[in-house]
Amino acid sequence: MLKEITMFEFKDFINNQELANLYQTSNYAIFKSEENFEYEYLGYFENNALIAATLILYKTISFNTKYAYCPCGYMMDFENINLLKNFSHSLKQYLTKKRIIFLKINPLIIMKKYNPDTLKPTYIEDINYINIFQELGYKKLKDNLYFESTLPRFDCYIDLKKFDLKNIKKTTRNKINNSLKKGLELVKGNENDLKTIYEFMKRKKNTSYKYYNNLYKAFNPDNNIDLFLVKVDYEKYMETAKNYYEEEQEKNYLLNEELKRNNTKRNLNKKLLSDKLLISYKNEIMASLSKINNNILFEYVAGAMVIKNKENVSIMFSGYNMQARHLNANYFLHYNLIKYYQSNYNYLGLNGLTGDFSKDNPYKGLNDFKLGFNPEVVEYIGELDFIINEKKYNNLLLTGKLHQIFDK
Repeated sequence: MLKEITMFEFKDFINNQELANLYQTSNYAIFKSEENFEYEYLGYFENNALIAATLILYKTISFNTKYAYCPCGYMMDFENINLLKNFSHSLKQYLTKKRIIFLKINPLIIMKKYNPDTLKPTYIEDINYINIFQELGYKKLKDNLYFESTLPRFDCYIDLKKFDLKNIKKTTRNKINNSLKKGLELVKGNENDLKTIYEFMKRKKNTSYKYYNNLYKAFNPDNNIDLFLVKVDYEKYMETAKNYYEEEQEKNYLLNEELKRNNTKRNLNKKLLSDKLLISYKNEIMASLSKINNNILFEYVAGAMVIKNKENVSIMFSGYNMQARHLNANYFLHYNLIKYYQSNYNYLGLNGLTGDFSKDNPYKGLNDFKLGFNPEVVEYIGELDFIINEKKYNNLLLTGKLHQIFDK
């Protein structure tokens, strides 16, 4: 039997669910209510025992026309096919009475896992869930490679308990090590810092400040959201650069003497690399001094919004000052978030990547950045529409209204 349940019943149920996620929470429901979604919690009972549940969001398309959305649901054992069939049958009856046209879902069913280095599949799900859903009246939407769907179909997670700087890609490791020499500091923020963080994120996503503010207010009462900033202290930055410059000067002198004694290509390359480092450190000293002379002792150069859910955390949004890209602040930010959560949480979500692993991928830079941390890479089943009223659903397709609603 399917029926509406209370928020407390829903919370108690999802606390023990393997598929529990931040999108199936009362906090996310409150957040979506600010975007004009109505919501309720549904539970499926057998012999008076709650064995499946889900958050359902409702939104009006036009007069007397509504659709429903189940973000990253349902909360159930999908391997129990009979349960899925019975649940879907009861849900269709329930939504028919509410005059819902269709229900959109994007369940966390992993269809493939990939090696982050080779990007070859290491696991392929042997249950044909797509056929099962289609037989139940779900329509499998087109698989996307980029970010066309409501939520990313490809995702990546860092196993915090296994993370080791030595095991990540060399390019990423070098950038992290480089950032640690720049006088950077990870700062825990609060609501007053949200506007600063928003400045780093707005260039990447055409979303208003209100969106981020609503998200913060929805998750903050339960202490399920953290804000972080990366600060550069220019006095510390200049002092660090001076120390590295002086150390490199000594090396450079010795390399020059060695080159006089033994003029080989190998020694010449070492000397040229040292010369390059000296110029770099000198430029950093001058840039820091310029900031200090202009009474700018510190600046924020990156920020992130992180949501906590049970034993996992997810970087919902992050960004950095493009003019300060030489600081590698984004690498510093992600590395220090890993260190910050490593003791008390299991996984850190990097919030999606594309499924296009080719060199021509317009998001290749984003993919390379995330893959550089050697994460676990997964491919979910993607989006499905559970068609409740076929006639009205087809009409929405023909008139282009569905495209208008979900076109990103």
